Amino acid sequence: MAALRTVGLGALILLFVNPARSVRVGGGPPTVLLDVSLSMDAAGGHWQEALDTARALAGDGGLVLRFGAGVAPFDTQPPVEGVTRLRDGLTAARARGAPTVVVTDGEITDANALPPTLLLGTTFVLLPRDTVPGAALLDVHLPNRAQRGDSVAVSLTVGTWGALQPPSATVEVHQGERRLLAREVDLPAAPGTARRRIVLRPNLLRIGEHVLRFRLVVPGDHEVRDNERLRVITVSEQPAVVVIVDPADWEGRFLVRALADVARTTVRGYARIGADKWIEMRSLNPVSEATVRSAARSAGLLVLRGSGEAAVGAGRRGPVWHWPAGSGTLAELFAGDWYVSRELPVSPLAGRLAAVEWDSLPPLTGVVPLVPGGQEWLGLWARQGRRGAARPVLVGVDSAGIRELTTAGAGLWRWAFRGGAAGEAYRTILALGADWLLQSSAMPRAARLSSATVAARGVPVVFRWRGDSVPDSTVVVIEGDDGPRRVALGFDADGVALVSLEPGIYRWTAPALGGERGLAVVEPYSDEFPPGTVASLPPRSGGGMVRLESHVRDRWWLFVVALLAFVGEWAWRQRRGLP
Repeated sequence: MAALRTVGLGALILLFVNPARSVRVGGGPPTVLLDVSLSMDAAGGHWQEALDTARALAGDGGLVLRFGAGVAPFDTQPPVEGVTRLRDGLTAARARGAPTVVVTDGEITDANALPPTLLLGTTFVLLPRDTVPGAALLDVHLPNRAQRGDSVAVSLTVGTWGALQPPSATVEVHQGERRLLAREVDLPAAPGTARRRIVLRPNLLRIGEHVLRFRLVVPGDHEVRDNERLRVITVSEQPAVVVIVDPADWEGRFLVRALADVARTTVRGYARIGADKWIEMRSLNPVSEATVRSAARSAGLLVLRGSGEAAVGAGRRGPVWHWPAGSGTLAELFAGDWYVSRELPVSPLAGRLAAVEWDSLPPLTGVVPLVPGGQEWLGLWARQGRRGAARPVLVGVDSAGIRELTTAGAGLWRWAFRGGAAGEAYRTILALGADWLLQSSAMPRAARLSSATVAARGVPVVFRWRGDSVPDSTVVVIEGDDGPRRVALGFDADGVALVSLEPGIYRWTAPALGGERGLAVVEPYSDEFPPGTVASLPPRSGGGMVRLESHVRDRWWLFVVALLAFVGEWAWRQRRGLP
């Protein structure tokens, strides 16, 4: 009886712990993973040697797979991938149950995030790049929109490596076949990285959308594909959105900055800093009141913070967003901690505002008393200390095709300053308000489909659906140098679709969406071209591979052993007359 109980309890303990046994599987034709990222074919790379090595390791019965952004069947085409991710390749190789060999230059993006179980038994054949003299235009930053007559400041990030001799290089800016600028810049000592600044003069760009080509000319550079970057800038006659802040305060500063991010159009802010002193809020240059008044009259959307109505004067007709909370005295402001209610009233913005986490937002510092009329709608309201009567925070009206919004809450800038959920709520209110107001003007409505303006070589162009309901797919016509072609965009749950394109300038049209159109640029540059860090990979571990065997619970007979042992003990006890 003691033996039967011991066997039964031992079987139960094994089933409860559920250990797994690992064995080494050796021999058989291997699975060879060949790195096809663009770094393999860059200056100093060993692509042909890697190709020959992969073929030799696979032999007659082995399988070669290409890996980069994903996993693909083997072919001898040159590398095309703009990233190097190994996880999917190792997962596919382990599914075959054969030894795995990885042929790579070691510049693997996800090397530090690979699970140890995927690396067990994997053999790495490293072919690191040779160090050759070179320089690269690592980044180009400039505003995506500008007003005609403005100077455009451009920030360049330049990198060098190897025994590069020239102390300086030439930066050229082209628009099509026209050269706009040629400027000599100093190069950092190799290896090194430095920022340089150039300025495009006023009136150098005409009104419209332009693709600018930035080129770094360096004598003795062995890799020239990383010396050219493409950027898109739109030049407009007058700013589409004008913000007038009177007097200057924190709310106005955050308002201009956030509107420039979410409105996706030209935004210009003016602030009064004295009795007759005005400044342009981006450059801090002084401007006259006549300039402020002229910009306000021609703007597609006017945002008035404080007492800005006095600076605009008569003759303005168009959408206006009033922010009067900072203009009056304390007698005009109900001060205190006012919390925006999550119970949203019915309004044109209610559907999108419902996604905001209102309970996690800090309180407003006050509310200006407003009494909505019969034609006005309420977008948000707040209660002091989360109790008492609700006061309007956002009020809108559409009268004779002219729309107006009024924000009665004070202290919304603290939401943007805090960031996180509060910052997203602030940006959501500004984006929805600007979109609703601009729909009433001559400006085009917000597009339901948009694309990334610039994508690097070897990286898909991201198309994003911005409507309320995401369709399964839609068709766009993409036209480049090789002519138009129709592409079906398949969206995921987040409304994102990916399209792989060769370097070039593409214009796309969505016929099913009323002819919505856009511009997508794929630049010849890739982050794979500049030398990267060689990952710390495990040493060679032979041709075997370790894999996990089935767990103890997968053995059905162990349950039968436990059951028979306990039943046998019970029967023996009954036969002996024991309790």
